[in-house]
Amino acid sequence: MNEHGGPSGLTVGSEIKGPVRVVTPERIEWYDSAMLSAAKGELARVASNIHTNEEYARTQGLAGIIADGMISTNWISSMLLQCFGMAYLENGELRTKFIKPIFLGTKVFVRGRVLSREPNASGTVTYRLEVWCEDGDRTKLTVGDASVEVAAV
Repeated sequence: MNEHGGPSGLTVGSEIKGPVRVVTPERIEWYDSAMLSAAKGELARVASNIHTNEEYARTQGLAGIIADGMISTNWISSMLLQCFGMAYLENGELRTKFIKPIFLGTKVFVRGRVLSREPNASGTVTYRLEVWCEDGDRTKLTVGDASVEVAAV
């Protein structure tokens, strides 16, 4: 839920806040292994890559281990689900772009802002939002846009 009392309290310019999470080795391992396991249909561990091995990440020109971009996308999706409930899953869209690496240990703040609230002829309302993840210095790491169609209240 957001500080505005759910989607009915959102107006153009309203901001929503999602989870604040730290990128930990456990989160990375869980995500990478879970995705690989789901793809293979059996429990699997991810081999060394830029998400799991510091030395390998450095050989690829990175300062260290980085989170998979889908982790921040999932955190944004979680924020939209908290704010809009099932309407987001049933009638929502989300697009993201990873603009900066999210390094191990980074505290990530998930945010959104309503850009428009458009009534539809069908009696629903479509919210269009900009969404992003930022670090403690307010540097944007992942950016995107979302839309959600909800029943008019």
